[in-house]
Amino acid sequence: MGCFMATTNDMLPFGTHDLDPQVVVLGSYPRRVRCYVRGCQRVLRTPTRDDGGEVCPEHGIRCHYSSYGATYGYADVRGNAIVSPDLLATRIVGHPFKFESDRLGLERSEDMLSWNVFRSLQEAGCLGMIGRLITGDTTPAEPLLLMWGILLSDDALRPWDLLIAARNRFESALPVQRPFTEPDIALWLPGRYLILIEAKFTSVNMYYERGLRKDAQSLTLDELLEIYHDPNLRILDHDAARKQSRVYYQLWRNTVFSEWMTREDHPATKAYHVNLVREGYEEASAAEFHGLVRPEFTDRFQRITWEQIYLMFVSNGRLSRLCRYLETKTAGLVRAFNLG
Repeated sequence: MGCFMATTNDMLPFGTHDLDPQVVVLGSYPRRVRCYVRGCQRVLRTPTRDDGGEVCPEHGIRCHYSSYGATYGYADVRGNAIVSPDLLATRIVGHPFKFESDRLGLERSEDMLSWNVFRSLQEAGCLGMIGRLITGDTTPAEPLLLMWGILLSDDALRPWDLLIAARNRFESALPVQRPFTEPDIALWLPGRYLILIEAKFTSVNMYYERGLRKDAQSLTLDELLEIYHDPNLRILDHDAARKQSRVYYQLWRNTVFSEWMTREDHPATKAYHVNLVREGYEEASAAEFHGLVRPEFTDRFQRITWEQIYLMFVSNGRLSRLCRYLETKTAGLVRAFNLG
């Protein structure tokens, strides 16, 4: 059974039916392109490092074009949101706990994809189904939702005290200036489970390998394993990691944080870390990282897909808007997900 259609005045972000993937370039200095919305004749100057470009007055988007391909971004972040747009625009954008909130208007923003999916699931009372998928815990209680370390259970939007404690434990004396660990999504049922989710859309899992720093903000592999280590933690095999030529550092940090935070929460709380990706992506990296998980904790690191989430709720009328969004979602102006 397919999704129920949204009402006609229930607008979604531009999708596969709205965008023309055949880009028309009309000038190089400065570069100008025809607006990417199908049928629009507006010619727009594309953004550069020094110039924000022009916004289509009809469709409210900036059209980006580079050697990496074509994409677009909304001038008003509300255009990219399918749920709680005003809360996002007025309370999340600019929140001191949210790194790079200015990127939420972009077509390829994994943060916006995460917001649209998980905030929709929260409002429909369906987060517990994701918790059961990952943990097998059959409790009917809904977990708390946290995004980027911000608690979304009420209007206070409080920073997560457990995450702050973990940052103080592991990141109070980093050898380089870099952003703190910021879990994309967390599902927390105190005393039962704590799930940190590293969401990927068009980006890939990143790693540190043996050798010098890659840049001014990166750690070396040895520093990663030394800083994000606690002898009381058991999920990851630290000795095995020290023998590797590379380690996926976001997955490592979030797994360490998840286990440490559960120990602070309650002795019965179980820690999980999930890599949420598109179907057909990051299979090798997730499998390689899973090799660092001790055998007795094999289920504590998992790879799941956006497509799996869609299939869980495709027949749920309360989530018809979310389903339609995922069906038509684009990346680089073309269909993003393998949904048939």
